[in-house]
Amino acid sequence: MTADLNYFIQAIVGVFIITDPITRGFFFKTLTENEPDRRREWVRKITLAVAIILGISALAGREILEIIGINLGAFGVAGGIVVTMMGFEMLFGGEPSRAQGGKAAHEEPEPEPESFEGSVIVPYAMPFVAGPGAITLVISISAGTSDFSGAIAALVAVAVAVILLPIGHLLISEKLNISENGMKIATKFGGLLIATIGIQLMLSGIQTYFKI
Repeated sequence: MTADLNYFIQAIVGVFIITDPITRGFFFKTLTENEPDRRREWVRKITLAVAIILGISALAGREILEIIGINLGAFGVAGGIVVTMMGFEMLFGGEPSRAQGGKAAHEEPEPEPESFEGSVIVPYAMPFVAGPGAITLVISISAGTSDFSGAIAALVAVAVAVILLPIGHLLISEKLNISENGMKIATKFGGLLIATIGIQLMLSGIQTYFKI
């Protein structure tokens, strides 16, 4: 199956929701409240780390699966199930799934937090932004077609997410104030989209497996 425009759009929307630059932008703002002058430096490091982690997943994930003998269709089904479960968790819980940081995405840090320096790459860039859910989704997108157009779709989706990440962290988080209820509604809607994309990944995996 060759990826079409809809597949690219679904990939972009899915990776955007999973990496969630807007909600994480508010969390980043809170964590760096004591050192606002270093935010740009840290966002550059976070963006680079996320780009490398998800970029490798998009480029090499398919080949790694083939090397270790995992059928691409089977992985598409398994990955689709994981993504679907994450979507339902977001839909019914109103907050990021456990694979995305769960309640930590909305928890306030302790008063007078220590410097954010030691948390920039781990645990913030990974697994908070580029966590197991994001990696699974990117590899599933990459492996979701019988040719390499899936890898291209995954790369495009990662590129869009990487471009939006600093915007969400440095611009949106500074200019917007979203209530907790507003964030929950947005998360629930995102969960519905993620669950739908997960089911479509499962169906694509079945088509790839049976060469339909």
